[in-house]
Amino acid sequence: MLTVISLTNVQHIIPSEQIAVCGMFVATSLIMSMSIAEILSESKLWNEWAANTHDLHDYPLLLVFSAIVVYKILLIL
Repeated sequence: MLTVISLTNVQHIIPSEQIAVCGMFVATSLIMSMSIAEILSESKLWNEWAANTHDLHDYPLLLVFSAIVVYKILLIL
């Protein structure tokens, strides 16, 4: 039996309100994550594994945060 799947090019427009809500979530989680890392970095619980896990978590958030900042700047221009 031959199965044929039809793929279409569907473009979704993301409203500015959704970007604003996601931006608040990203900014809040980034601030909380960096604050927790700063507090834990002085404790005995902080080791190389914890530092790598923190970096793995923060790099995508920093990327999204910088993309939102660039988007907001482009909206102003």
